[in-house]
Amino acid sequence: MKTTIYDITEKCRGRIIAVSDVHGHGHYLKGLLEKISFSKEDTLVILGDLIEKGGDSLATVRYCMELQRQNFQIYISAGNVDIARIGTFLDRSRGHGKRFLDELRWTKDVWKCGFFLEVLAELGIELSKVNEENVNQLKERISVSYAQEIAFLCDRPTIITCGNYLFVHAGVPTDQLETLAGEDGFLFLKTDAFLEQKHCFERIVVVGHWPVCLYQRDVDCMNPVFDYDRHAIAIDGGCALKIGGQLNALIIPNPYASMQEIDTTSYDDYPVVYAKTAQKAVKATVCIKYYDAEVELLKTEWQEGIRDGNYAGSDIVTLRHKSSGVIFDAPEKYLYKRNDKLLCNDFINATLDVEAGC
Repeated sequence: MKTTIYDITEKCRGRIIAVSDVHGHGHYLKGLLEKISFSKEDTLVILGDLIEKGGDSLATVRYCMELQRQNFQIYISAGNVDIARIGTFLDRSRGHGKRFLDELRWTKDVWKCGFFLEVLAELGIELSKVNEENVNQLKERISVSYAQEIAFLCDRPTIITCGNYLFVHAGVPTDQLETLAGEDGFLFLKTDAFLEQKHCFERIVVVGHWPVCLYQRDVDCMNPVFDYDRHAIAIDGGCALKIGGQLNALIIPNPYASMQEIDTTSYDDYPVVYAKTAQKAVKATVCIKYYDAEVELLKTEWQEGIRDGNYAGSDIVTLRHKSSGVIFDAPEKYLYKRNDKLLCNDFINATLDVEAGC
């Protein structure tokens, strides 16, 4: 895909609400917009990845389509996951049916849910009944029955600009747009750890894609990260990907507002609890991130119970982090297996100062 740039400055009205990586959590998006009293006087910009990894992808797409039909100002840029999934479906080169089927099975095994899995469920088709002999026929049926939803996901610019702001899913090396137009757009949808690349911009560049908790080693925080010196903001709150993930929003008062004028908010559906007793803060001795998550289980009596996929327990187990050698305790439910390796979900063993009753 070639890089396309869409400017909404003249169309923008009211506040600009920037959100990224909804990942099949349409109820989070709806809750967030209700929380900030989103109206037709505002402009919503979503930085890609509407679908996958959460269990409500089809409804999320339809919710956004309905907002547009009701004349809300909503603009969505391309995301790497959206483009990859739709690209596999639209592919008609030799062997395309098998590749689509393989991806369906992979999605089922790894994420347990996904846009096209929801399509199959709505059509009343079990994945186990799909094979290499009938998958091409299935693709044609989906193409007809879900033409609007698929077109909605396809018709997305790489970059959205609005006044002093540049919105892109994962990142760009420069905000000089004349150098980006026509380049391979997928490069800007799959830029990992963007803030660590230390690019400097004149415009304010807002990105998603990389969960913000991965930038921090001492706390487990999902709030947006602002780099005021380099004019860059990362907003992916780990929705659907991380335990404790949330959907973040930047509330930008107008297209020419400074970074200091931006407000933030977030939405999640976790229960509110109150502490019966106080606790003192304790600094972290271990910080597990998904790219370095292999662990060894030291309590061997638990080993037999672990199976592929998430380990759905609630007890505390003792682990050794393979790369650092640090020994730590963590909830058993954080453990999962992949490719015969025992892994631990993102985990930091720091504790916060908490007063009783808070």
